Amino acid sequence: MGGAGTVKRTTEEITIHQALAQRLLDMGLKKADVAATLQRKHGVSRATAYRDVDTADILRASEDPALEAEPVPAIDFADRDALMRMTRQLLIEAFQAGNVQDYARLVREYERLARMGGLKMSHEA
Repeated sequence: MGGAGTVKRTTEEITIHQALAQRLLDMGLKKADVAATLQRKHGVSRATAYRDVDTADILRASEDPALEAEPVPAIDFADRDALMRMTRQLLIEAFQAGNVQDYARLVREYERLARMGGLKMSHEA
């Protein structure tokens, strides 16, 4: 299973990683983005990150069967602004870490969010 140099995670670490994955999935992030975040933040392998994301997704689904949600909820202006702030923060972190791949992906996501509101930074209530 594990190659040379791999370190087995504690049960507590696994729980923390899966809880983070669950929170990010609840925010509407894609599995690939959540896995990349786990890899970057906790230094786990790609396979381990995806395992944690899949487990977190299963846990989310089993939490409350009465809970109904759209798989991809519509983004309103309040969500868009929050997502833009979060994306800006992730852009800064990716830039500081020198992670060109994540930085490029985040720039595209930020631009997509900006286009949703006609490049306005806020909306009128």
